[in-house]
Amino acid sequence: MSDRHTTIKTILTETNQPQFRLDEITTAIYRDGISAWNKIPYLPKTLASALSSTLFSTLTPVDTVSSPQATKVLFATASGHQLESVLLSYKSSHTALCVSSQSGCALGCTFCATGAIGFKKNLTVDEILDQYLHFLRLGHKIDSIIFMGMGEPFANSPSLFAALTQLTTLCGLSPRRISVSTVGLIPGISRLTTDFPGVNLAYSLHSPFGDQRLSLMPVTKAYPIADVFTALDNHISVTNHKVFIAYLMLAGVTDSLDHAQALGDLISSRPRPDLYHINLIRYNPASSKDKFQRSPANQIAAFTEILKRTSLPAGRQVHYTIRRDFGTSIAAACGQLSASYTTSFRA
Repeated sequence: MSDRHTTIKTILTETNQPQFRLDEITTAIYRDGISAWNKIPYLPKTLASALSSTLFSTLTPVDTVSSPQATKVLFATASGHQLESVLLSYKSSHTALCVSSQSGCALGCTFCATGAIGFKKNLTVDEILDQYLHFLRLGHKIDSIIFMGMGEPFANSPSLFAALTQLTTLCGLSPRRISVSTVGLIPGISRLTTDFPGVNLAYSLHSPFGDQRLSLMPVTKAYPIADVFTALDNHISVTNHKVFIAYLMLAGVTDSLDHAQALGDLISSRPRPDLYHINLIRYNPASSKDKFQRSPANQIAAFTEILKRTSLPAGRQVHYTIRRDFGTSIAAACGQLSASYTTSFRA
């Protein structure tokens, strides 16, 4: 299926339009957030008519829920598949948009609401971009894009890399303002290193012990921890950019002091441990029947004390942050997206 921008270029070529028309239309759609052909300044009516069958959006916004620092939108594709995006507002006036790359997910991580609903659909490049354009058209200034919504981005590599290309060229975003999170699909990591070395990379580790991680995240069988870290080390050696390690704090499961020591040792053993940054994530239950619970504050404090005592070369410490909670009250936080709440939408 051809994407929107390719379709526009084809129509302009067939109607013998000058190059500046493509530049005008691209700026109007992808940077100014214009949502109708007749609203693009100086666009000839005949050309607007020729373009009229080209959709401005492939997504239908079905419902919106908000909390003080998060706004979650439920979208439906033309085929009726659902997905969610979350706009996050920080007190520093920074705004980040968490986008989905798939409807559902096939990887079955046991702690993730998205994984519980299974795989539904790989999103097209337009369906990924239209999450961003929806908020742009509402007047939001989006400072960064994070591929941490529904789905595993590298399991939908064709659309992901096409979206990265369009976000950085058509939308004008710096690669440093884009982050891709993965559970460790090595081919995707390697391609990101080669094709988009400036894009931020995050690896969802969640346990430093291979057997336990396999029980929590079946993808570990195909991509063991040691192999993934080899790819991450290579990414760092090529890009000289920081890699983020996401670590989920599950009470009585992944938050022991042994886990903390193993995590610290794993990072300290890397060739460039100073370019790894651990993001500790407090677990966000998906329902009242959830089998996992978030770690208590005193256990997180004890865990971080172990990390602080893990020494790196030149007297440095392991870098870590306890990730702030956003949108837990509206099921918009990490691991909670399921696109499953009741709506009146019918495809």
